[in-house]
Amino acid sequence: MNKWFFFTRILFLWLACTHASVSHATSNELPTLGDSTSGFISLQQEKILGSSWLRSLRRQVKTFHDPLTYSYLTSLVFRLAPNSELTQRDLNLVIVDSSAMNAFAVPGGVMGINAGLFIHSGSEQEFASVIAHEIAHLSQRHYARSLERQQKTTPLALAGLLASVIIAATTGSDAGIAALASTQALAIQSQLSYSRQNEQEADRIGIQTLFDSNMDPKAMPTMFERMLREARLYGNRPPEYLSTHPVTESRVSDSRNRAEQYPVKAYTEDLEFHLIRSRVLLHYSESGDAAVRHFESAIDQGNTFNKVASQYGLAIALNKTGKPDEALVAITPLLEQYPNRIIFIVGKATFMAKNGQLNESIELLRKHLSRNPGNYAISWALSKQIATRGQINDLIEAESLLTRIARSHPNEPKVWYTLAEVNGEVGNIVQLHQSRAEFFYLIGEIDDALLQLQQALKKSQGNTQVTAIIQQRIDDLYKAKKGINF
Repeated sequence: MNKWFFFTRILFLWLACTHASVSHATSNELPTLGDSTSGFISLQQEKILGSSWLRSLRRQVKTFHDPLTYSYLTSLVFRLAPNSELTQRDLNLVIVDSSAMNAFAVPGGVMGINAGLFIHSGSEQEFASVIAHEIAHLSQRHYARSLERQQKTTPLALAGLLASVIIAATTGSDAGIAALASTQALAIQSQLSYSRQNEQEADRIGIQTLFDSNMDPKAMPTMFERMLREARLYGNRPPEYLSTHPVTESRVSDSRNRAEQYPVKAYTEDLEFHLIRSRVLLHYSESGDAAVRHFESAIDQGNTFNKVASQYGLAIALNKTGKPDEALVAITPLLEQYPNRIIFIVGKATFMAKNGQLNESIELLRKHLSRNPGNYAISWALSKQIATRGQINDLIEAESLLTRIARSHPNEPKVWYTLAEVNGEVGNIVQLHQSRAEFFYLIGEIDDALLQLQQALKKSQGNTQVTAIIQQRIDDLYKAKKGINF
């Protein structure tokens, strides 16, 4: 079983058992009408736990920072979410840098995927079916509901369990997980897994969400069948996703029967999915040369979207192998066909910069940023290229761009890390410490974050407004630390 899936449930178990001790702080919160779990675990408690879990995850695993991929995932999630039963739509998305097939939804609005889910999905519709299923788990609060039922039906022996949870939560190591495995927690774990009823409910609601979002309901059983085929290939080591969301023949049949109830329609694939899939395929390819061979052989196969995606994949693979001039040739026909598609514009600018045309690349990105104000991918590429020139005016401009990105995407550690580097080059030392603090906070190193803020506080003396902002952030992080350490 995925240790983070296990850890999440154990944390919720701990929270459930300590609910009485913190009820005085939440006694004035009204439960959501019709939702009994709000009186058991509040939405605010879920939010706090979800944020803590995400920081712990970032500390333990490598995340996949690619603004183009993140922007696509965001657009898809917010296409599906309004057509779901999700009432709290303040979602926090994360992409794990792993080629394994996995997706997860953590209470408090945390939703994530392994980048490998793009590879394991045969179409955008299949990919979306997994996202819709995870949104359904969140909307029905399955974690909280299963724990509420657990509290009502099973007496829990918690002494060893609580000690193990605290070790896991405060040290960020595997020690707590190992301790859990040696206690009765292992038996409890099997009871905390999603029930068959939970999975069927998420399937049903997810299928409805797909249809209401003008996406194919039949994609869900198709994706399940794909998972089963992969499970047979893996043998005793099923895909990570199947360890937390078991798929059986009966479940495939049930989901197919549900999907068949919807009218037959023609559904349109988004080209962007296939382009992002090419980026991910390159990222996990054994070498750039192997990727070039793969995309060259795929260009003449499949439908138009697959051919365009393969042509794009060839372009970025050529650039990776040190052939930016050939990459520019490969991407030219795509830009002629899709002159305003951001993924191609960013690609061309990247190839130009690597080909010694840095100034022309910067002007291209500036032109398109003016047409797409605030665009994450263009802003990120432009900030990196401007900073490369190294002149003080360029660095100040890069700092301004990165600051705007950090404000619009405050939960991206890589953004804060890069901003801190540029802050230092500009000589903005107070902001350097503040940016480092945000980076450390997001990866779960709160003590390091507080140390950076204390440094910023010392160096901002005399500026009342900045000092007040830093002190408030220090107070916020002490509260967050208290939440992590229970």
